[in-house]
Amino acid sequence: MNNNQNILIATANHGKAEEIKKIFQGTDFTLKFLFDFPEELKDLHIIENANSFEGNALIKAIVAGDILNLITLADDSGLCVDALGGRPGIYSARYSGEGNDRSNYLKVLKEMKDVPLTKRGCNHNCSVAIYDPATKFVDTVSGIWEARVALEPKGNKSFGYAPIVMAKDFDYLKTNAEFDPEELISINHRGQAFGKAIKVLENYLKQC
Repeated sequence: MNNNQNILIATANHGKAEEIKKIFQGTDFTLKFLFDFPEELKDLHIIENANSFEGNALIKAIVAGDILNLITLADDSGLCVDALGGRPGIYSARYSGEGNDRSNYLKVLKEMKDVPLTKRGCNHNCSVAIYDPATKFVDTVSGIWEARVALEPKGNKSFGYAPIVMAKDFDYLKTNAEFDPEELISINHRGQAFGKAIKVLENYLKQC
């Protein structure tokens, strides 16, 4: 593998980008994001119409990778709540219809207002697709964070549904948004999935 191998991360979410940068610390990869290419991607429109996290991740990786001709990683993630029959699932990012994190998690809390803490199980899913437009190599990996939905939002150290998602395996009631970022990525769904993706990338590039 060449030192400082450029890798595109197909996201324009700055919060997610900062988390992914921390996951890649200590590797030989130089990360680029969609917002680094405003001119090249000014007409970019990705339709995430798959019926799975993995499918949507593949769509994003292939579309962006082919345009920029860079090895690309893309993730799709979401919250699956037991009491809501798995919702919001693949619709997590647009669940409320208002297009922002707060409205999304407040809708989940409203729908669960009568559900006791013992029955608020959920999991955070993350699928990452790895794609090389030069060789058409493709692979996917995933991570799952078992959790519970909190009774109210707490914390401001992360984004998405983090303020209402509590770590299931901890004795104290602490949401993902109350963890320090370095601690969170060592255990959460995105840290798991991108950790696996790094290994896939390293093994793949050794063979190139």
